[in-house]
This record gives sequence, C-alpha cells and structure tokens, in this order.
Amino acid sequence: MNKFKALIKKDLQINKKTLMIPLWITAGFYLLILLISAVAYFTGDLNIDLGNMQGTPPSEMINYIANLAIMGLPGLISLIFIIILTQGALNENIRNNSELFHRSQPVSIWYQSASRYIVGIAGNWLVLFTIAIFNFILVAIILAVTDKFIFSIAISGMAQSVISFMKTGLIIGSITFFFSAVFKDKAFLQGLAIIVGVQFLFIILNILMQWNLPLPLSYIMKLINASTPASIEPEIFSENVSFYIMEMWKRILINWNTLLQIGVSGVLFVGATLIYKSREIK
Repeated sequence: MNKFKALIKKDLQINKKTLMIPLWITAGFYLLILLISAVAYFTGDLNIDLGNMQGTPPSEMINYIANLAIMGLPGLISLIFIIILTQGALNENIRNNSELFHRSQPVSIWYQSASRYIVGIAGNWLVLFTIAIFNFILVAIILAVTDKFIFSIAISGMAQSVISFMKTGLIIGSITFFFSAVFKDKAFLQGLAIIVGVQFLFIILNILMQWNLPLPLSYIMKLINASTPASIEPEIFSENVSFYIMEMWKRILINWNTLLQIGVSGVLFVGATLIYKSREIK
C-alpha cells in the first residue's frame, strides 16, 4: 500500500502543473470580468437596477440556477483536462524513453495503471471541487447583497452541477484511458475517429441492409447524458422546490445508470491495464 501511495504522489508531482491550469484559467476569467466591470463602472456604462426588473424569478430559483450555471465553464475545462491527462497516461514513459525502467521496478502493473488513472480523473475532480467552493462563496456573497441567500438550495445546485461533471468526467476519462492503452499517440483523437467511422458504417449498413446494428456514439451519449440535470421547469420548481431538487438527485445520482457508469468505467480500466500489461517493452 505504501508503494501505491508513493506512485500517487509521484504522478501528482509529475502532473501538478497541468492540474493547476484550470485554476489559473478560472482566476484569469474572474480577473477579466472584474477588469471589464471596473472599466464599465468608471465610464458610467455599468447600470444595474434589480429593483426595477420585471418578472424576476423567485429567490429559490435564483439560488439554485446561479450555483448550477456558474459551474458550467469550470466543468467544461475539467473535462478537457481529464482528456489531456488520461490520453497520455499509459504512454508518457514511452515518450520519455523510460518505459523499460518503470516496468522493471518491483511495483505491480495494476498499481502503476491505477495511479495514473486516479490522478488523471480524480486529480481534476479535486481541482473542480476547489473551484466550486470558491464559486459558491462568491455567489453567496452576491446573493446576500442583491437578493436572498438560501444555503440549502444553493448548496444543492452547486453539488448537483459538480457531481454531474464528475460522472461525465469518469466516463470520458475512462474511455480516453482505454484509448491510451491502444494508441501510442493522440489516443483520444484516434479513438474518436474509429468510433465515428464505425458509427457511419453501421448507419449505412442499417439503411442498405435494413439491419438494426447498435450505434456506438448513441450508447456513449446516453451514458453521458444520464449524468446531466434536466431542463428546469419554472412552474414545477416554484410549486415544490424540495421535490424538484430530489427529482434532480434521482436523475443525476440515485439511479441504476450511476451503477452502469461505474461498471463501464471499471471494465474500461481493467481492459486498458490488461492491454498495457501485454505490451512489448522496447
């Protein structure tokens, strides 16, 4: 177990700069917004009067939507960097000409693979959660000043958004990690190209031969879409906020699709490790 912890620390150290990039991007984004707001304020172009706005949504909806929506950009950035780290997870040593050295160490191949898998996916989850906490505090301050801050609803919106992106990252990261075991360069793009090619081939065969071949992209999208919150219906939300939030939890987390996503991710990890283990060392 100590060897596994050492591997985790080593891979975190190697990928620390990459993992920090989403934090810097988010900080730069907020700095840009602050700069634009300051310029608009001093030039007299910033004129926001919430009191005169017509049809303002109820405070409950504002708290929920604000915390749900503000994680959109950080969540997307997290997915991109999960792909970046996992697509080269099993090929980094080959590019550095150190594969023989690492494979000859008295450490299980499964430990090595698991360490890179965890750092590539869970490392980005940790960064996303850090950004989420900062966003939550920022939104809480703004809502407390401009409208009304409702902790339970706000935390639900933030948590559902973060967990949604985490589950999506788990699926996409697992698929890309599997590609990294199959392809040695640009694994994500090569794997995606093959899936798209098979998709079009199956569509053509289904049309010409009247077959009903399963379309791989459709299954992958269904697996990913099982993580995303449904569109918000203002009437239902206003009638029973607690019920609506619980229904969103059922859609995002408390369902059989969650077990399916975990199971598929586990199978992809095992498959990738077995392929990696059988590689010829050069």
